[in-house]
Parts: sequence; C-alpha cells; structure tokens
Amino acid sequence: MNKKCLIIITMVIASAIYFSGTAALAWVTGCTLTPGYWKTHSKYGPAPYDDCWATIGEDRPFYSSGKTVYEAINTPPKGGNAYYILSFQYIAAVLNYNCGASVPDDLWEELIFADTFFSTHTPSSPLTKEERAAVIEAAAILANYNSGIIGPGHCDD
Repeated sequence: MNKKCLIIITMVIASAIYFSGTAALAWVTGCTLTPGYWKTHSKYGPAPYDDCWATIGEDRPFYSSGKTVYEAINTPPKGGNAYYILSFQYIAAVLNYNCGASVPDDLWEELIFADTFFSTHTPSSPLTKEERAAVIEAAAILANYNSGIIGPGHCDD
C-alpha cells in the first residue's frame, strides 16, 4: 500500500443511517489521487513508483482498446474521444479504490457503467449523442471522486 494513501486514513462517521430502527455507521477511509498522479507514478516514472499499480498492472490490456492500462491513461482524447476521457478517470478511480480509498455507494453505479461500457466498446466505436453524453457524465463524476470533491477527499501531495 502506498504511503500517501495511508497517510490520511480516516475513520469518520459520515452519517447515521437508520434501518429497522437501528443506527448503522457509514465509514470513510483513505484518500484519492488524480489521474495526473497515477500517470507519473507507474513503473515507467518519471516520479517514484506507487505500488498500487501492482493491483492492476500497467502492462495489462485495457479491455479491447488495443492499448495497455498505462497507455490508455496516457492517451490524449483526440477530438474529444469519450472512450479516453472516461478511461483516464476510470483507471485512476480503480487505483484509488485498490489503494484503500472508500467509494461512496452512488459511485459504484458509475464504475459499473464504465466497466460495462469498456466491455462493449472500443475507442473507435460510434456513439449516439445520448451515449456520448452518458460517458462524459460518468467521467465527470469519477473526476469529482479522484479530485476529492466527493468521497473520502484528496490525499495531501
């Protein structure tokens, strides 16, 4: 586990949830880092290696993109390619989760959406206007998670 991810391990009561008259506690743990951090902290550098990369592997194929995970997170979304806009945020979110950052319940929907999207599309798949809008919206929500706007918060750099 990465030191930066462990520095801010918090156990904060986010809210009391009442179910069947019993209060349950929602716990928030860890912190998140942006795709920019993850792009530079792989085994390819230039920054020091973050061992959270070992949980998914930089050289593993990224779905049917024809690229590795490392190549996908480093691919600029030419012409606003929704596939790469989403992959940029999705890969970072998965690394954050694998490194110990808690994921809010409603964010799981976006992660499942992204996984399904990548399982059924390639970077060159044509998208309807509605499909593209849904992909861009999912990327924006994941960006909010990665930057600490939602979820456990951003790690101190």
